[in-house]
Amino acid sequence: MTLLEKIILGIGAVLGLVGLVISHVAPEYFTETYVREDGWIEWLTVIALLAACILMLRRGLALRKIRPLPFILVTFGAAFVFLFGAGEEISWGQRIFGLETPEAFKKGGEVSPGLHNKQGEMNLHNLVIGGVSINKLVFSKLLGVILLIYLIIIPISCERSARFRAFVDRIGIPLPRKHYVFIWIAVIVITEWLVGTGKRGELREFLLTFTLVAQLISPLNHWIYDRSRILRKVAAG
Repeated sequence: MTLLEKIILGIGAVLGLVGLVISHVAPEYFTETYVREDGWIEWLTVIALLAACILMLRRGLALRKIRPLPFILVTFGAAFVFLFGAGEEISWGQRIFGLETPEAFKKGGEVSPGLHNKQGEMNLHNLVIGGVSINKLVFSKLLGVILLIYLIIIPISCERSARFRAFVDRIGIPLPRKHYVFIWIAVIVITEWLVGTGKRGELREFLLTFTLVAQLISPLNHWIYDRSRILRKVAAG
């Protein structure tokens, strides 16, 4: 584990522990200040997502001429997902720039009465369509399935099949080291069962995004991003 990874994880662990304690001893402060909308925990989450976006974008740009198209698409695709997550987290700058919520997102709006944003914001994850929460139906459940595949199924498959491992490396999926799998699981379990208030999602998002950034710095198959190593391999034929 690199020094930068340790620093990022250390910051996350300290702030997570502080938040956990506050959620029990001062739950009102926790919900209204510590993890409030546009608070510093939310902004740290945004910064972490943007850092992950920039990291993958730089890798894609550096390797775009020497890696196959699927590798570049996966790398840029990951950068886009992280950028999308950051944008959603701050409602695409709505509160920063004082933008008005689009009519289609307003509850009871004339454009689409069956569609609205439950927080009256300009984002997709808080949309409610026909009484169904997109956040619960799509984002939470879909993210859970993706994490299961990424953290459990893919690594196990890579250990069992050299051919599958070569395929994963070829298309540019950064594999999580085993200790990160345990960190992800621990964060989900701890925030779900030990946070003292119902507003645990913001703290969980913060901890998971910090874990994500640390994990991406030096994945198990970190050599897939080593430009000099790739060029030497190409030169050797």
